[in-house]
Amino acid sequence: MIRKFTSHVLALGLIATAATQVQAAPKAPAAPKAPATAVTPPVSVTPGTVEVQAVPEAPAKPVLDPAVIKTDSSYALGYRTGGNFAQQFGRFGVAVGDLDTESFLKGFLSAFKGEKPGVEEAKLQAAMQALGDLLQTREKESAAANLEKGKKFLEENGKREGVTTTKSGLQYEVLAKGGEEKYVAPKEGAADNKEFLVNYKGTLIDGKEFDASPAGKPVPMTLQVVPGFKEALTTMPVGAKWKLFIPSALAYGEERKSAELAPNSVLIFELELVKIQDAPPQQQMPFQMPGGPQGGPQGE
Repeated sequence: MIRKFTSHVLALGLIATAATQVQAAPKAPAAPKAPATAVTPPVSVTPGTVEVQAVPEAPAKPVLDPAVIKTDSSYALGYRTGGNFAQQFGRFGVAVGDLDTESFLKGFLSAFKGEKPGVEEAKLQAAMQALGDLLQTREKESAAANLEKGKKFLEENGKREGVTTTKSGLQYEVLAKGGEEKYVAPKEGAADNKEFLVNYKGTLIDGKEFDASPAGKPVPMTLQVVPGFKEALTTMPVGAKWKLFIPSALAYGEERKSAELAPNSVLIFELELVKIQDAPPQQQMPFQMPGGPQGGPQGE
C-alpha cells in the first residue's frame, strides 16, 4: 500500500525534524588551553652529558574574521538543516519544486525566533492537507509509471548475453565466479546465525547511485534484506561478484523508501560476497530500539 500523506503525519515530521536539528546543533567551542612543552626522556650524547629534546609545538589555529565565521557557519547550519529536511520529507515525495523558498524561509525564521505563525492555523492545516492529497496522487502516478518502465527494462535486459533470470524474476550477471563455498541453510528448526561480508553499490536504471558500502571495507549483513538481495546471497559462491537486477516486487514494491527510491523502482546492485561467517552473539536489550534500516538492500 502507498503511504497516506495527511497533514497530521507531515506536521509530526516537521516536529521531528526540528528536534533533530536542535540536538545536532554544535556545542560552543571550549576555551583553548595553553600549549604545554613536552620533552622526551634524556638522550645520552657523550659520556657524562645528556640532551633534552623538546617536541615542536602544534601550529596555532588561524584566527578567523567574525564576519567569515558568521557567513560560513550559517551556510553549514543551513546545509545540515536542508539535509535533515530532505531525509525527513523526501520519503514522502516532497521535492524542491513543491516549496516556495521565500515563504519557506519566512516560516523557518519565524519559528526560529519563537514568533507566532504569520498565517492562521486553519489555513496552515488546510494547505498541509492539500499538499498531502497532491503527494498521494503523484505517488500513485509515479508507481504506475515506474512499474511499466521497470517491466520494459527487465524484458530487454533479460535478452542480453550473460544475464540469467531466475524463477522469482531476479536477474543477475556474473562478473567474477568465485570459489566453491556457498551458503548452507540450517537444519529445520535451527537458528540461522550466518553473517555475510559484502561489498556493494546500488543504482537505479537511470544510473543514479543511491547506496554503497565503504570503499575497501566489506560490511556485514544478515538475511534480513529485500527478497532479491537475499536470493543472491544464498545462491552465489564466496568470492563471486554479481550484478543484480531486482524487480520492484523483490525489492520495496509500491513503498517509497527515500527521495531517490521511488515506488516500484527496479534496483541494480554490484554485489561481491567476500565471506560467510558466524554472526557474533547479539546482546539482549532490555527494551526495543526505535527506528530501523532505511533504504539500501536492508529489509524492514
